[in-house]
Amino acid sequence: MKILNKLAPFILVIFSFTGGLSACETKRTVENSSVTSSTENTTTDNDTIQVIQHNTNAVQELKKFRDWVNQKASKVDSSTNENLPEMQAEFKRRTARLEKGLDSLSAEAKAEYKAARAKYKIWEEQNKKRTSQPLKAAEIKKRQAQLLGEYKNLNTITAANVREAYLIFMGAVRARKHNWNQNDWDYVDYVYRQLNNRKGEFETTISSADKLKIKSLQAEYLALEASQDAKDLLKTVRSK
Repeated sequence: MKILNKLAPFILVIFSFTGGLSACETKRTVENSSVTSSTENTTTDNDTIQVIQHNTNAVQELKKFRDWVNQKASKVDSSTNENLPEMQAEFKRRTARLEKGLDSLSAEAKAEYKAARAKYKIWEEQNKKRTSQPLKAAEIKKRQAQLLGEYKNLNTITAANVREAYLIFMGAVRARKHNWNQNDWDYVDYVYRQLNNRKGEFETTISSADKLKIKSLQAEYLALEASQDAKDLLKTVRSK
């Protein structure tokens, strides 16, 4: 008993030391567990961020593609057909980028992509068909008389009267546009481009006021033409 009494302080110290060591080991295990959990969460978060980023990139590419198709599909004329090989190559590049991220898009976005592709293909087919048919000289002459009146002979247009020529042209377009089909618009666009070419021959001598008015008339014409092309394309898409 005396021996135990004498050893009691030492036993207490040893017990306290081993107890403290056990507590440290338990705490260390918790810390390791905590670190492991944090690492796992970080990995998961990174994966999630990458998926979101990939999805965001695909959505942005889809928006760019849709805007590009809408821009191209708003114009159908001979100059467009001349640049068609470049447009076809650009179409392939854009669709290739989108195809890589297609799985990350929603069902709605995939449907939108499919519709944009179809719209481009229809526009391309439509453009080839229209521009493959040459305009007839006799019809051009007839249209110039309808659209330009007294300025049907382009050589009579000068810096002094070019504004008036555009006013007459746009007046005829506004009055007749409701009855025109795609073929009519092709002839109208040809006359419009010829008028622009004539203006370009004496551009520097046109007054600033006349230039400003002509630009507003040109913008109006292009808006009307684009709107008609869009309606015709939409009608074709719906009929498919």
